[in-house]
Amino acid sequence: AVVALEYQVVTILLVLIICGLGIVGNIMVVLVVMRTKHMRTPTNCYLVSLAVADLMVLVAAGLPNITDSIYGSWVYGYVGCLCITYLQYLGINASSCSITAFTIERYIAICHPIKAQFLCTFSRAKKIIIFVWAFTSIYCMLWFFLLDLNISTYKDAIVVSCGYKISRNYYSPIYLMDFGVFYVVPMILATVLYGFIARILF
Repeated sequence: AVVALEYQVVTILLVLIICGLGIVGNIMVVLVVMRTKHMRTPTNCYLVSLAVADLMVLVAAGLPNITDSIYGSWVYGYVGCLCITYLQYLGINASSCSITAFTIERYIAICHPIKAQFLCTFSRAKKIIIFVWAFTSIYCMLWFFLLDLNISTYKDAIVVSCGYKISRNYYSPIYLMDFGVFYVVPMILATVLYGFIARILF
């Protein structure tokens, strides 16, 4: 019991510190860029999008971790299960797409400076960010149909968890698609483009 209590305290403290620092830092990024006119550049537009996505992940992933450590069960109900999981995946995928868009913008700005004058504009960056969030918002709606509350009965307690409607094995195609679209493709693209950038700079 003492070990379990120590584990709970350490877990809660770590999550609070990590999420607290992350939330404060990302909010500062958003506020500074939004309130300072000369910082409203295409690059900072992507950084704001990334900061918002990170905030979403920190809140949606951090809060359930704290309550799980305290109560040992899911306390947000069915709607909370759907919304929190949706926000987690939305934040992660929007973050990946924002980084990819930022990488492409940096490639054009450095390797094609003449084209960058009319391609890398603040208004165009805003449109790209709107598209990124619209695309990921619609894509992540898939999770609304795949989640449910799972109830496990033990001798001394009933534990509720936010989980899957069917066996995890059936979710492999979805995870593989997520992995390919939001991780493999952006990583390959970033590697190639930063290779071109390095060749120009060095």
